[in-house]
Amino acid sequence: MPNPIVRSQVVSIGELLRSGAFAPANVQRDFCWKEPQQRGLLEDLIAAFAEFGFDPEPEIDAAPADAGKDNGWEPAFALAERNPDIEATAPFSFLGAIVLHPGDGGFEVYDGLQRLTTLVVLFAVLRDLLGARTEDEINSLLITEDGKPRLVMPMKHDTLKADILSAGRTTKRYRALPGITEAGERLRECVGVMRGLLHGWSEARLRAFAEFVRDAVLVSVIRISDRRIAGRAFVNINSGGVPLKPEEILKGQLIDLASTAPPGIEDPEARILFVWQVLHDEFGKAGFDQFLRSVDFIERRAPQSADYAIQLMEHIRRRYAGAEGFKWTTDRLLQYRSAFKWVHEGANEEVAAGIHASLRRLQLLKWDQWRAFAMLLKIKSRPHDLDKRIDVLDRACFAMTVATPDPRRCAEMIGRRLERFAKGAFGRQGGFVFKQSQHQRIIRALESPLPDSGRRGTLMRWMEAAQHGDRVPRYISDPKSSVEHVYPKNPGANWTAFEKGLDIELAATLREMTGNLCVLPQDELANAPFDEKRKAYARLRTCKFASEIANVRNWTPDAIRTRTQKLAEQTLKFLDLEVVPD
Repeated sequence: MPNPIVRSQVVSIGELLRSGAFAPANVQRDFCWKEPQQRGLLEDLIAAFAEFGFDPEPEIDAAPADAGKDNGWEPAFALAERNPDIEATAPFSFLGAIVLHPGDGGFEVYDGLQRLTTLVVLFAVLRDLLGARTEDEINSLLITEDGKPRLVMPMKHDTLKADILSAGRTTKRYRALPGITEAGERLRECVGVMRGLLHGWSEARLRAFAEFVRDAVLVSVIRISDRRIAGRAFVNINSGGVPLKPEEILKGQLIDLASTAPPGIEDPEARILFVWQVLHDEFGKAGFDQFLRSVDFIERRAPQSADYAIQLMEHIRRRYAGAEGFKWTTDRLLQYRSAFKWVHEGANEEVAAGIHASLRRLQLLKWDQWRAFAMLLKIKSRPHDLDKRIDVLDRACFAMTVATPDPRRCAEMIGRRLERFAKGAFGRQGGFVFKQSQHQRIIRALESPLPDSGRRGTLMRWMEAAQHGDRVPRYISDPKSSVEHVYPKNPGANWTAFEKGLDIELAATLREMTGNLCVLPQDELANAPFDEKRKAYARLRTCKFASEIANVRNWTPDAIRTRTQKLAEQTLKFLDLEVVPD
């Protein structure tokens, strides 16, 4: 008989949001997702958007003129051809379940609040980037017909309503607000993450992406009319089990390949388990995921989604038949292990020298498919070629990061270069071609404000590391280090001379220019006056940017402009890109 208490239905995100108004159940936490979770959700959506062919502006990626030059590739390590049909899927993305309890005038969210809130922030950012009018359809996902917010988050200052749901607010800078809650700060941070990942998108691409998320991203909505059962569902979902990790998904399926071992191999299952345990013990949980992702990218040369481990296993089963499958799980994995360890062997050195200086700079990037290419370069390059090739990879990957903020597109481009190298071509610039339009985007990015914290940190740390050449100190990549504003976010009474006669918007713009930013090992000088900062910077003799700023007698708007231009010129000189006409 029909269940009157619990009902389930799969709907699109657009259908869900238009179905009513939402508020957290009293068992729910405030919004607590930080940048990694926020970024992860949006990157998965962008990946699916491109994978299913919804992106109206795919990146044009020309082959280099010297693409056919021999690189000393040895056929003994030839990679299996990638078969896109293996990964073909229906053009939908699934974000899991959301548990709702119907209440007065709307729904209480018992599970799925973090995802729902992040999606609401995303639609608000898209609305503002598109300059949507009140009558535009995207507003119906944020505001009900009677003008009330679709999502209410009770909190001091009501950050969601004031700073996000108010039309046009997400494109403006946020002022420091005394007493703002931690959840409020996370919401503001989420806006910055969304804007950073969508930076530079055209109106057509933004509109297509908004429609994709609205119509092709699905959730399973579980409506529970009994409050107590809804509460039990919340407890069971959040404490009833341990999420299945990618390595666990892969482990059992690889053990199945023991049946493909050639005759004469004693206890093939134990041999696979031994290799697996060695990898797990050496790399730990976080390192193991990085390792698997790198192996997957070498093998499939395709941008990755959350199901990458399943896709990798399917690839191995189909492309390495019979005894080759068993050989892959043992011999090939151990070769990948050696290359992965080499990439990271200088990570804890106080000064990364030579080739490891380039690798330390690469490790600053927010997208990590570069690691797969570096591993393959290590496996398949002659010793006298390796240093130069890693240097090319370092400079090219940073240039791509600056010119193409979208990590999905960076992954697509690096995948094509890896594919060319796998077939025997490296060439003068590693297969990377930078057109004049891309070069101009790099120049504009280096001379423009960097408001997004994640992107700002990556660019400033890499540029400081470039100043150190082939001896890069550890503080640059140390999580304890920080990127500080010289003219601070909260200037108070210490910076009145700097601000005299300056428009407030111009002051805010200058504050985010590269010329006003400095990488510090640990010191947080916050809102201190420049004389005090200058003395502190002078003591940091190993820090290139700090020492440079300490030599400036007065910190003025012109000093920021001059330093911004100088940093751009120095970075372009270090990159030394070969630029071709469009």
